[in-house]
Amino acid sequence: MTQKYRAAPQDDLIWHPLDSMTLLFHRPSGITHMLADPAPAILKVLAEARLTTAEIASRLEAAFDIDPNPETESIVEARLAELSDLGLVARVPA
Repeated sequence: MTQKYRAAPQDDLIWHPLDSMTLLFHRPSGITHMLADPAPAILKVLAEARLTTAEIASRLEAAFDIDPNPETESIVEARLAELSDLGLVARVPA
């Protein structure tokens, strides 16, 4: 079964860009996270829909005009694991 992911509800998040980082306050936990790319971009893509790792990678490649690369999916998968540990992303049934 293919795993999909969803971002935390947007009402639970307060975004603040800070130079090359993004500060993200997660209201339910009361924690402010410092995120570097591509984590903020992943969260923004997931705010639109529940997606698989491959779908997220494809949307990011399109959004940033990046040539398709098999490594993109591995990078996205690693960031999803980190975001999941922070409670900012959840796995959902496909």
